[in-house]
Amino acid sequence: MRRFSSSILKATVAAVTVATIGLGSANVASAQLPQLPPLPEVPQIPGLPAAPALPPAPGLPFQPVHSGEKEMVTFGDSFTANAGKGGPRGLAPAQSPLVPNCATDMDNWPKTAARDLGYSLADWSCNGTGGAPVIQLRAYLELAIQQGSIGPGTKEVAMMYGGLDTLQWVDAGMDMANIPTPDSTLFRETMRETANRIRQVAPNARVSLVSYPEFATNDQVCLYNEQNVLHPIATPGATQVQEKFRDSLRNAAHFAGMNFVDIYPESIGHGTCAPRNEDRWVAGVADPVIGPLPNHPTVQGTKAMGHIVANKLR
Repeated sequence: MRRFSSSILKATVAAVTVATIGLGSANVASAQLPQLPPLPEVPQIPGLPAAPALPPAPGLPFQPVHSGEKEMVTFGDSFTANAGKGGPRGLAPAQSPLVPNCATDMDNWPKTAARDLGYSLADWSCNGTGGAPVIQLRAYLELAIQQGSIGPGTKEVAMMYGGLDTLQWVDAGMDMANIPTPDSTLFRETMRETANRIRQVAPNARVSLVSYPEFATNDQVCLYNEQNVLHPIATPGATQVQEKFRDSLRNAAHFAGMNFVDIYPESIGHGTCAPRNEDRWVAGVADPVIGPLPNHPTVQGTKAMGHIVANKLR
């Protein structure tokens, strides 16, 4: 029990560094969706029971006007949307009046990837996605379906998802603590149900789960950087958390029959402590190259992520 508790504590301390880097602001998205039910009870550890069936998505108050299906459709939290207020390149409006706060950065990775691929795009990413596990992602998906963004002509559906989902961190934490994870978990079932729903309406689409970029480097984060001067902070275990986070997403993608697009390897060395300003793909709280949001991708970073995603989807 002592070894288990120590492992969980290590995972928790490190996860606080990585999971609270601002992968989204849950209070942004919560105002846009119907009243959400309580989160599913997290199974006891060890000896997880089989994941229960997922609840149906909440109904929409009215039928949106169809905007036409797109070749590429994306979902994700603020590491995808990157929608800082008054961002340097401005904001693209939300996809629907039902989610007015879900604006997205004009040059985020979905838009960069879609341009590289020459695809039309419906970017349904929104700051805070995943703060309400199971329900929130499915609600955005159902809205995209009802609005007509996804259909037989859709070629790619990609989502960078899981950074705010508590159920995902249960899986990642168990892996860090060397506790066997059952094949079926609540997070993996969420991904499978999401992928199956997409395939119902877009049978020709490839459904991909995308990993996140590096934030901490060698168990250090640099939240406050000056011009050419870094201020590293020791965060023991943070690198392992990032790796287990990536592994958790990969395992969920495989369970769900999804394509897995891993951008993490290419991002190593481009975290908050990258020595050169132009090499930082993610910035901390204060940084000369900070992007639309603190603790989020820089302008260089979000474009680099988009290029990687596009190359791996070709």
